[in-house]
Amino acid sequence: MATSGFRPKLVLFDLDDTLCDHNASLRLRLRMAFAEACRGLDDVDLDALVEASVARSVFGTDHFADILAQVGAGTPERVERAVASYVSDRYRGLKLFDEALEVVDAVRQHARVGMITNGPSVIQRDKIARLRIADAFPFILVSEEVGVWKPDPAIFQRALELGEAAPHEAVYVGDNPEHDVAGARAAGLASVWVNRTGRDWPGGPPPDYTIANLRELLPLFGFDGTR
Repeated sequence: MATSGFRPKLVLFDLDDTLCDHNASLRLRLRMAFAEACRGLDDVDLDALVEASVARSVFGTDHFADILAQVGAGTPERVERAVASYVSDRYRGLKLFDEALEVVDAVRQHARVGMITNGPSVIQRDKIARLRIADAFPFILVSEEVGVWKPDPAIFQRALELGEAAPHEAVYVGDNPEHDVAGARAAGLASVWVNRTGRDWPGGPPPDYTIANLRELLPLFGFDGTR
């Protein structure tokens, strides 16, 4: 990959599906929850239920009854079993992407780093502790603690203050077109879209840069010693 010609002083990272594989963890938890709810039922396509659930919402369990009703498992007892399974281990299967810490450490040799993540503090802080990545970041902003969520520019502006950088000196690295790319743009930062699955851009102003994995950050900004 050719270098961008831009050498940021501050590189900010998203957490879920940027540093860690939240998507895989979510699908695993949903599959186990729906399997629990559908015990005793024949020919239930659990994968289809998982995809229907993800299409409906990636947050919470309020939609479980509607999803399970599609296969005759929408009784209160079965729904309760699904919910109990789903919330019993919020972090089942949650792992960092293989290159995550390696890349963050490499970036830190050339620029300041920080993290901005959306979500309730009790969940996001627990994820960070379980993944053992707190020490990799001089500061971590969790939306509930700041009082605003991405894409609100205010949370990016707070990160700029902590990272001692102007907007034109910083980039934000994330997977979500709305929260990460649009949020960074609104705050005046360059955006790096992490597109691991080759998705089409959904529309609207595009990201400044697109990468398939975090390792591509290093040559993109000359953090690999190419300049």
